[in-house]
Amino acid sequence: VSVSSGNLSVSFSAVEIREFEIQIGDNPSVSSGPPLTIAWDHFNEAKIDIDTYETNCSERRTRDQILLPYKERWRRLAEEAKLTEEEIFEGTKKVNVARRKRAETISNLDGAHLEEKVETVKRWVQNIRNRKMKQDEQRMIRMSIEMDRMERENVRLAISPCQ
Repeated sequence: VSVSSGNLSVSFSAVEIREFEIQIGDNPSVSSGPPLTIAWDHFNEAKIDIDTYETNCSERRTRDQILLPYKERWRRLAEEAKLTEEEIFEGTKKVNVARRKRAETISNLDGAHLEEKVETVKRWVQNIRNRKMKQDEQRMIRMSIEMDRMERENVRLAISPCQ
């Protein structure tokens, strides 16, 4: 970073290139076949002057050039990563399971909105029912108190000496 007359600017002097081994991945986003990923540790690195890199590097690859077809990923895993057919099949099977689970989750999300609305309606009905029960209970308590009051009044009148 350099500062000149109050403006900040960034410049690079070198590019560090690291090479990593490929291995079978676990990302279920691939359309079919085994996904690729890179290992954690690199096995080769080079530091190149930025101007040399810019002069010698080819144009940026397009999306179609970056996406590897199923057969190419399979070939690289077999030849470069030295994986057996069984290991590649097993990795592909795990990814297919993850892909199905992902699709199931997405499918269930649609139902979750409906389920949430059903639960809301259930709570609403339950609240109305509880409110009605509470009102009925309060009415019965009031009636019981009134009947008790009337009974005490009748008892008082029955034993009153003024009759």
